[in-house]
Amino acid sequence: MITVMLIWLYVIITTYLVGYSFLKMMSSWPGMATLKNGIVKKYKTHFRESYIVTGIVVVTVFSEIFSIFQGVGLKANIILILYCVVAAVYYREELLEDLQDMHHVLSSNLDGIFYILIFLLMAYGTSHGIMHYDSDLYHAQAIHWIEDYGIVKGLGNLHVRLAYNSASFALSALYSMAFLGGQSYHVMAGFFALLLAWQCLDIKNVVRRGHIVLSDFARAAAIYYLFTIYDEMVAPASDYFLQTMVFYTIIHWLDMYVRHEKSYVPYIQLTMLGVYAVTIKLSAAPMVLLAIIPIYMLFHDRTKEKMKAFGISILLVLFIVLPFLTRNVIISGWVLYPVTILDFFGFDWEIPKGVAEFDALEIKTFGRGYNDVTNYGHVTMKEWVPHWFSSLSMMNKAMVVLALVAIVIYIVCFLYFLLAASERKTHKLNNKVFEISHRSMLNLADFLTIGATLIGCMIFWFMSAPLIRYGIVYVWLVVAVVLGRMFILLSNRVDKKAKDYMLKIFVALLALWIVFKGINLIRDEYPRFNAKYFLAQQDYGTYETKTFEISGVTFYYPAEGDQIGYGPFPAATHDLSEEMEFIGKNIHDGFKPKGK
Repeated sequence: MITVMLIWLYVIITTYLVGYSFLKMMSSWPGMATLKNGIVKKYKTHFRESYIVTGIVVVTVFSEIFSIFQGVGLKANIILILYCVVAAVYYREELLEDLQDMHHVLSSNLDGIFYILIFLLMAYGTSHGIMHYDSDLYHAQAIHWIEDYGIVKGLGNLHVRLAYNSASFALSALYSMAFLGGQSYHVMAGFFALLLAWQCLDIKNVVRRGHIVLSDFARAAAIYYLFTIYDEMVAPASDYFLQTMVFYTIIHWLDMYVRHEKSYVPYIQLTMLGVYAVTIKLSAAPMVLLAIIPIYMLFHDRTKEKMKAFGISILLVLFIVLPFLTRNVIISGWVLYPVTILDFFGFDWEIPKGVAEFDALEIKTFGRGYNDVTNYGHVTMKEWVPHWFSSLSMMNKAMVVLALVAIVIYIVCFLYFLLAASERKTHKLNNKVFEISHRSMLNLADFLTIGATLIGCMIFWFMSAPLIRYGIVYVWLVVAVVLGRMFILLSNRVDKKAKDYMLKIFVALLALWIVFKGINLIRDEYPRFNAKYFLAQQDYGTYETKTFEISGVTFYYPAEGDQIGYGPFPAATHDLSEEMEFIGKNIHDGFKPKGK
């Protein structure tokens, strides 16, 4: 736990300084300032965690670029520290003022204590727990490769799962501290959960505010998710990175509307988070639909400055995406493995098309609840949907049903919006038919955009690989955003006394539910308690292995099963001595199928 806390403090300092300097520079770029009453005003970041999150994105891209040339370890951290020192010196006055202001805010009420308690709680959860099956299958090996080599050509030929490139692995390698000579720490999934937990803390403002806002429902869903992964976030699984980032992005987006945010700059920044989420896991691809809102803001009453902002936004997308795509091509030979439609290169290290297609089918089949690809790889939707639904827990079944109800409600709202727009009654729709009190919910156009994004993500997940842990965030957020908006509409139509009762019931149920989940968490944690994790972090699993050689280099593979952990390195799924060879003379040159 102490080790986790120390690494997290390092992460907070470095990402804050990187994010702070980046957003300061971004506010000075062409088109990123607003003109108000003839005065040019730079956008001022309102949420301090935005500095950390922005820093995470920039540091991740840095790690990916660095990995293309060499292993991500000591040298990468030295460069990061040097940059942070320069940024701290250059912005020393602004940073000092910002820190003093933050100290004043946190010390003037109980917020500071709450933030510290959550920090300790999440650090304890990240120190130990249930290691994700896939982490000992290939996550640990993927991170180990980035630490030691950065990247090698055709790595997916050694183990097809190593071709599942995720930006989260490069970030995990940077902060693993493996270069210190001890274990490779895996603290970043827990750190993403920490950021989301801090963001969820603002749900307490419902009492001070005196009314419910739409982001409160999203926060409640996020809190539930954090409870479900608390004993698993020790693992560096990309699922946890993605789900927490999607929750964070949507909640932040909803919060900005409550703040009456008019500038397009923060919406551009959040759109970049949506793009970043795609580099963590391709199932987040529909998140790019969020770009509709800033694009509309830029092209509505467009100016030369707005077009500059649009051009810069395109460059930012390329900044985030290109290193990810480059790593994809080098690792597998494909632009988006295991998607084989985009076949541009034909490199000799390219994973054979048949292998990639079978891998994609295996992912889809497993997501539908089957393990036998041969017999169930091509079952019809009529067959697999009932089987898939029956395998869900009672809670997840209920949430899927509620999500379907929410989609029906969304479609009705969308059709009504089109009808009103065609009759040029949009103003009436927004201000009379759907009363918006206290900015407690989105206007209908923004609601439809965010709703379409979440529903698009949910449908994409369902049609590709509907394993519930892959897409539960979309299910819960569809329910939270759509049904939450309906609840607020209802509360806006009752008198003040009834509305106060609804608020009190909401707060009471939320408090009781959190207490109930907390008690269950303690009860489940008790059998796993081990005092040694107050200092250290639980390591990856260890497994019995066998070996084989290629050109004098020893490789490991599991003696039983398919898990290998972190230590035996480099590792494969089985003896590949007759199936694979080096592209050149050694491991640095990469791998290719034998005889290709």
